[in-house]
Amino acid sequence: MRNYRIAFFTADWNYELVETTLHGAKRFVDAHDNVTLCVFDCFGKDLGTAKDWSEYAIFDLADLNQFDGLLIMGNQIVLKPVRDAISRRVLEAGIPAVSIDCPVEGATQIGVDNEQCQYEIAAHVIRDHGAKRLAYITGILENGCPEGHQRMNGFLRACRDNGVKAQDIEVIEGTWRTSDGATVAEDWLDAGKPLPDAFVCANDEMALGLMEALGDRGVRIPEQVMVTGFDNVGSAELSSPRLSTVDRNYERLVYQAIQAIIDKVDGRERRAYIPFQHAIIMSESCGCKNTARAQYIRDRYFQQTRFLKSFYMQQDAMAEELLEANDLLELMTIVERNHSMFGCDNVYLCINDYYYENYDKKAWRHGPEAFGEEMILAACKESNCEGDGEHRYARFPTYALLPEAILRRERFLVFYPLHYNTSSIGYIAMNGISQAAKVNLHKSIFNFVEIAVENVRKKGLLRQLNDVLDDLYVRDALTELYNRFGFERFGQKAFDEFMARDGSAQILFIDMDDMKGINDRFGHEVGDMAIRATADILRRACDDRSFLMRYGGDEFLVIASGRETALEQDIQRAVAERRDGGDLPFKLSLSIGIVRADGGDPRTLDECILTADQQMYGVKKRRQG
Repeated sequence: MRNYRIAFFTADWNYELVETTLHGAKRFVDAHDNVTLCVFDCFGKDLGTAKDWSEYAIFDLADLNQFDGLLIMGNQIVLKPVRDAISRRVLEAGIPAVSIDCPVEGATQIGVDNEQCQYEIAAHVIRDHGAKRLAYITGILENGCPEGHQRMNGFLRACRDNGVKAQDIEVIEGTWRTSDGATVAEDWLDAGKPLPDAFVCANDEMALGLMEALGDRGVRIPEQVMVTGFDNVGSAELSSPRLSTVDRNYERLVYQAIQAIIDKVDGRERRAYIPFQHAIIMSESCGCKNTARAQYIRDRYFQQTRFLKSFYMQQDAMAEELLEANDLLELMTIVERNHSMFGCDNVYLCINDYYYENYDKKAWRHGPEAFGEEMILAACKESNCEGDGEHRYARFPTYALLPEAILRRERFLVFYPLHYNTSSIGYIAMNGISQAAKVNLHKSIFNFVEIAVENVRKKGLLRQLNDVLDDLYVRDALTELYNRFGFERFGQKAFDEFMARDGSAQILFIDMDDMKGINDRFGHEVGDMAIRATADILRRACDDRSFLMRYGGDEFLVIASGRETALEQDIQRAVAERRDGGDLPFKLSLSIGIVRADGGDPRTLDECILTADQQMYGVKKRRQG
């Protein structure tokens, strides 16, 4: 039996519709052992802002060449440039594609006859309820998806066919949002206009917003005005009064759409358009007696109340933990511990490699292709992943989506983008449908994770900056050797470690010869060059364990292991090599005093330094003599 791997592009423009379609898709996968479905979902809107584009970047994650077919929820992806980009990719990949309720070039369209649906419900209000004056709230008309125009045309045709006069029709342009309906109601009442016989709305969201705003102002529905919607979302049946609407059964629609993709892959489906049946729900908001199902309302209320109580308790606990995380390791552990919060068996947190490894934003990728070349599987349910002790379970190429072992196991995955502002963090993959999606709360979970990851990044950046500032505090600016503050913090520690580990230590007090003459003859810039040259010589001659310090002016201090028996000779040899290099306009020489201390030496470090200083002056006097 052939296996099929299908991608599904959608956006949570209307979360109730998307949640319904996801259940239809999951039902298909559960019924067909040979089908794997990867859903790429996001929260992109229609504004075309940088935020929108960072959301829609989730579609770039899918390499269409690795899929047998593509399902596009075209009417939910409201930005035309996004749909056009998907169309180009479909044509380039040459894979079978199906689009739901919106034409996409290169894809078969499946859906209801929007014009006929709107015609039937508008005609019902006019014929059966005697509406003579009507107002229509449109959806988006200028985004390249014909749904808005088709529904408006159906409404206008129903008015013409049933004798409604043009002067008794008012068309108000909307954008599908709940707030559109509320605004229409408030503006209408504030203007003191007589109510129409019916408000016909292009979708349920606008109708529900309209009904709520009218109810708040004391308007009775349907006694004073009728209201209809379109889509039959879950909230339509729960509304009071129950909303009259158009049902296109999205769960069954997406089930049939996936089957159409498989039929196209196998050569059994060649139609450019596949019609889907609809039903008109004539209910209380238009004056019909079809009321909401009492058992359905009770079940929804009970389930939602129980879910919200549990959800908010878990969310509060997880949010507090996430915001207290100090690094990615802690954060990953918290996500794993709270995987049930996401409402599915397994959750996979994947971080861009550049985000994972660089606190500095300058090292990040920007723009529409925001995902790195590799991803880090940062967290997953522990029983299903094997870690290396640091929760870096796997590094894998981004095009693979997840490590191969996981992909072999999971046949249904939903991918959501993670970003902070417009900077891509990575993505979350879930092997089920979040219970929170039913009430649009899964976005808040992702927001908590995004904020927590960014919070951890900023904490790490602050630690880095503090380390830099701390290093500047203990380092000499000219030579980058330790200064007096560095000596106070690390000098005694270095001395004690050499005494404990090697049984002895040596202190070298070093003074540059004729430093005043160099400054007088060549200037202080050359004097600074001489000091830096001396620091470089000490770094080259001493090992990494040695403590190197600019003691002050032209004096230096070295604390080293007592086992380094030829350290003074190494330093003087390095001086000679630098002098012979010919890059210095002066003769560089150093006077060195040395004190060695072993385990039985009663002298303190300060006493040893004082003795080394005295010996250095003895050397300098002998040279001068």
